[in-house]
Amino acid sequence: MSHHDKHDDHDDDHEEHHDDHDDHDHEEHHDDHDDHDDDHHDDLHLELHRAVDELGKYAIDIEIRSKEGVPKDKIKEVIEESMRVTTVNCLKNGADMIGHTKSFLICENGNIMSSLLDENKPAKIKDNVTSDKIYDAKFILHVIVHGMWDDKVREYSLQVLPDVFKKHKVPYKVIKDYYDLEKSIAHHL
Repeated sequence: MSHHDKHDDHDDDHEEHHDDHDDHDHEEHHDDHDDHDDDHHDDLHLELHRAVDELGKYAIDIEIRSKEGVPKDKIKEVIEESMRVTTVNCLKNGADMIGHTKSFLICENGNIMSSLLDENKPAKIKDNVTSDKIYDAKFILHVIVHGMWDDKVREYSLQVLPDVFKKHKVPYKVIKDYYDLEKSIAHHL
């Protein structure tokens, strides 16, 4: 399903907004190049947009599984600390501002959503998990910072994240992580 399919009733508004946002005509600019330059043009266009927002984005999908169960309060400490240490480590190593660090914990008895916009203030946590112990959960952490590329956000997040789980003795397994490798590589060339 394309982006436009999801918002059929707003297509006209979206197109107007896009035209207002764009300061150049893609078709005219495209005609200036031979067909073999199409890929380069698309890459350059992405890189230009990336350079404008300068946001580094990283997400990690973690499984938490325990036969004995982990107390919900301990899980909330892990969530808060995971968000804080990854963000602070990025800020210490070159990021100049938090974009938005957020997380989602999904388990059989509900979910916990968290948000961190300022490293000096407590994370906002919305907890609707109905049990006191969590046996099986999926924890998704998104780190978005300004002034750092995706591969570096990943590197600095992974430097500190495992220590949080070890410190709290919470068993975990990384299922997958997501970051834009292509843009990060293009930036370093």
